[in-house]
Amino acid sequence: MSTVASRDLRNHTADVLRQVAEGTRVTITVNGKPVAEVGPVRASRPQFFAKADLVALLAAHQSDPQLSRDLDDLAGETTDELDPL
Repeated sequence: MSTVASRDLRNHTADVLRQVAEGTRVTITVNGKPVAEVGPVRASRPQFFAKADLVALLAAHQSDPQLSRDLDDLAGETTDELDPL
């Protein structure tokens, strides 16, 4: 990460943005105090998924199959039979 004074940002905007485009995060300072960070844009992800894409994504990232059984064992019976206070 690099630090750039606001005056230098104003005078060398293209150079700073070139650094950011290359992957560097830049902290902008005013009177020596950090006020902002500029960083590269992350790869965009679709906001909405088609059903088939979502199903494929979930299938590829399933939890450990034993986890469901372990959680069932830990949960035990329901609390429906407990007396209310």
